[in-house]
Formats: sequence, C-alpha cells, structure tokens
Amino acid sequence: MIAFSAAGKRRADRAIRHFRTSLENHAATHAPAGLSELIDHVTQQAATAMPGMDLWAGIAADCRRDLSGLSVHKGTLAQAVEWETLKLQTRLHGIEGTSPSTFVPLFRNRHVHIGRLIQLWRRLAFDTETWLAEQGYETLLDIGPWGGFNFVVDDDGYTRMAFARLTLAVGSLPGTPLDHAGGPFFEHLLPCYRAELQAAGVHFPDQWQWQFPKHDQAGRLTELSGTHYLPEHTYDRRTFIKVRLSRTCETVEELTLQDLLPLLERLHFTTDWDLYPEQTQPVDARFDLQDFLSLNHVVESLYQRTAKEERLLNEIKDAYRGAVRSPHVLYTYLNTVIRSGWVENLYWALAEAALGVKRYQRAVSFDREVCPHIPPRLLIPVRRHLQKYHARLSAATSPPAEVTA
Repeated sequence: MIAFSAAGKRRADRAIRHFRTSLENHAATHAPAGLSELIDHVTQQAATAMPGMDLWAGIAADCRRDLSGLSVHKGTLAQAVEWETLKLQTRLHGIEGTSPSTFVPLFRNRHVHIGRLIQLWRRLAFDTETWLAEQGYETLLDIGPWGGFNFVVDDDGYTRMAFARLTLAVGSLPGTPLDHAGGPFFEHLLPCYRAELQAAGVHFPDQWQWQFPKHDQAGRLTELSGTHYLPEHTYDRRTFIKVRLSRTCETVEELTLQDLLPLLERLHFTTDWDLYPEQTQPVDARFDLQDFLSLNHVVESLYQRTAKEERLLNEIKDAYRGAVRSPHVLYTYLNTVIRSGWVENLYWALAEAALGVKRYQRAVSFDREVCPHIPPRLLIPVRRHLQKYHARLSAATSPPAEVTA
C-alpha cells in the first residue's frame, strides 16, 4: 500500500472522489448494468494500491466485454472508463516522488534538465494544490512541459539548445479559481516557482503579464497564462518563462493536442507552398516546423514513422541547434517534409486514431471535430506514452547505484 503524507492522503481522497463522480455521471446517462459495482471495485483497489499497480488491468476485460457497445464522445463507454481510471492512477502515483532532487542540476550552462524540471513542477503543483484545498478550493492539477522541449532533449536529459523558453502547462478541474488578474493559483505558485528558478541561477524580477485569456460560450474565463519576458526577448528570439493554466482541460495532453492538431490540419490543407514563405515570417515558419515535430513525439504510440521520416527528423533536430535559423535551411527542410508526404501520413493516422476515419474516406477537421472534446481513444495512448517518456527523464535525476565488491 502506498504510504502517503496527510496532504497526500487528502489528495488521494480528492482523486478518488472525482473518479467516482465522473463515472457516476456516465452511469446516469447510459445506465449500464454493473457499472456501479465496477466503480466500487476500482475505488477499493485505489485505496490500497501498491506503487506501480495497474488499476485498469484488473477491469479491462469486463469493461471491453460489457461497455464497448455503448457510444460516448466519438468512442465507447469502455474507453471513457479506461481514461478515467488512467487519470486516477496517475493522480495517485503522482503524489510520490515530489521531494526535491539535488543530484542533477536543473541548469547546466543554461541547458535545462527536463526530468529535474518535471520533478520541480510536480512538487510545486502538489504544494499549490494542497494550499488551494486549505483555502476551500478543491481541484486536481496536472502538469507537464508544453511543446518543443520534448524533441530537443539529449541522451543525458538536458535540452540540446540553451534555455530560451520555459512553458509549464497545467490542466485542472472546472472549479479551479481563476480571474483576469491571475487568482489564487498564480498567487501561490508563481512566487514559489520564481524562488526555485533563482536558486538554480535564473534571476528575474517578480513581474508577470496576464495573457492569452480564453472564455467559454457563457463568457466564463477558462484559461490564462502568466508570462515573464526576459530582457533578451525579441519577436525573432523569444525567451520567456510562462505558466499556462486551463480549467477546461484536466490534463496536459488535452492542452497540447488542442494546440497541435489544428496546426497539422493547417499544414495538411495548405496548397500553395511557394506562397507560404512570402506570407510567413521565418520565425513563425520555424515554430510551425518545431510544433510539427513536437506533435510527432507526442503521438509516437499512434504513428510509426517511416525510415525516411526518421532520418529527416534526426537531421532537423540537429539543425535546431542553430542552422535552422537560416531561412534557406529552414525552408529547405520544410519543403522536404511536405514533399515526403509526412504531413499527409500523420494527418490520416490521427484522423483514424481519433475518429475512425480511414485515409481518403472523407476530410477531417481536427479543430471542429476533435479539439472541442478530444476522445479518450486518442488521449489514452498519448498519456501512456508521455508518462513512460517523462519517467525515463526523471529516472536520470537519481543518484547512481552504489557498487560493492
């Protein structure tokens, strides 16, 4: 059984309550026989789970047999149950390992160790979530790096490029307090985050800009970013520290896919690539290419790259050390990606993964059909893949095992 602190136990209780409420809402809508018993079984298992225990494995066969015939959000009720169970499991296990690691420096010559950074973010999120609960705000925070960090990491866990942008993405529950001036989440997390970065050698004043607000149809604020632009920031060379909070996306995977799937759609439906360089500044084209590669990393469990695509990916990764800043190099790589059919291949692979639409069956709009409510059939493999990837990075922060004669 996992040994939690008092704060960890309260978080586990919150996670189990949310799991039960989410599935009870499905039960009220679909009323399948046996779902209430299944909910009881999983919550009992969760309360006594050993570290690493797979809660889904114990119910997978029954769920797929009994619930696969019921449709939920472009998928099945079995997939919805698997998604809620996976979130519960990661919320329980995410309580572990929040103590700071001092074995691996966070920064090395301005290169960032992503595993160490993720550990720091998890600890800050856990502390912030605990503080919010003490103020009467019950939520569950899910954290992770947004975008480009994932594909520019060397084997030692440090980023290939020197630190320029740190974007912490945070998913949360709808009840998380948020207003246009930040609100309690930012009030607690940002000073703690700044103190940690300063202790690691990155010094900057306590000044944040509130940016990129998003609202739902009722006008309710659903997302906000707190950003500090560092002195060397320019439009062409962007360097900043950002914390992005959503209370419509519970997980970072939802946030990431909501951004990157429309990019893939736009690239797929762009027809005049001779006009593209004239209408797109090199810095924006560079981010288009970078985000396309980030999406490839995120969905590696859903799309197997060809040998040609893999070689091209590795070439472009190396180019992002500096050569890609040349417009000639940038547009040469972008044209090669387009001509290779890589964008088209990925577009159709994800259309089938998300909606079951096969190649050329019909056009798919990720922006309209998928992003408003990303189906669990797409989220589940993405989350499992990124969890394994981040676990490998975090493992590199542990001290080496002692060798005895």
